[in-house]
Amino acid sequence: MIAAPRHFAALAGRLRWDPAAIDLRADALAWPALSLERRARLTVLLAGFRVAESSVAEELAPFGPAADDRDTAAAFAAQHADEKRHAALFDRVAAEVLGLPGEGPQERRAAARAVTPAALLELFERRLPAAAAALATGRTDLAEAVGLYHMLLEGIVLGSGQRALLDDLADGALPGVRAGVELVERDERWHVGFGLRCLRDLEPDPTRVTTLLAEGEAAAAAWGDAVPVHVRARAEAMHRRRLVAVGLTRAAAGSRA
Repeated sequence: MIAAPRHFAALAGRLRWDPAAIDLRADALAWPALSLERRARLTVLLAGFRVAESSVAEELAPFGPAADDRDTAAAFAAQHADEKRHAALFDRVAAEVLGLPGEGPQERRAAARAVTPAALLELFERRLPAAAAALATGRTDLAEAVGLYHMLLEGIVLGSGQRALLDDLADGALPGVRAGVELVERDERWHVGFGLRCLRDLEPDPTRVTTLLAEGEAAAAAWGDAVPVHVRARAEAMHRRRLVAVGLTRAAAGSRA
């Protein structure tokens, strides 16, 4: 059973945290001592999150107004506040740990794009803005936008990137970054659960569910070699289990019968 939308908004209030309070001083000192290979892998992941989290913070705005009820709109608003915190955290990491060039957030975002995989840029800087614009103008519905944003981008792409970061940093090499990613992952768990609840309530066309299932593998591969194959496979499997858990795949299978 998935909680009602009002539960997610209340949960967000209890989980709120301050990205400025994460201590990154030890991380900045430790970063140059990491191996070149490890720094290259972590740079792709952290720069990718720098780009992705800014994009989701910008593109969530039309979701709340598209909701049919006040509780769902409030949960979208709470998620929007979370995403702004995530973007602020990863901008700090880009500036204070990675040392990406730029006098401000937009310059650092541009620098992060240069090392972000093309597939991730396509998802977060082209497909997501297009879906948000279509939702805002009524050219698509909330179910389609939630399917892309919550299920594919958050549930698979960001979920697998968070897991890859936490696994890599389990040795305590970058304690502040790891602590921040743990907080982000905690937020994203309720975001994905909320998105799944929305999909269940919205009852999307079964062909859209079939498309969501088919797109899972490509979404899992968006990070390229920065995310290990077993982490990708686990994220894709979890995506399928979520859709099964709320009965959406049964509707899709029925539509093909």
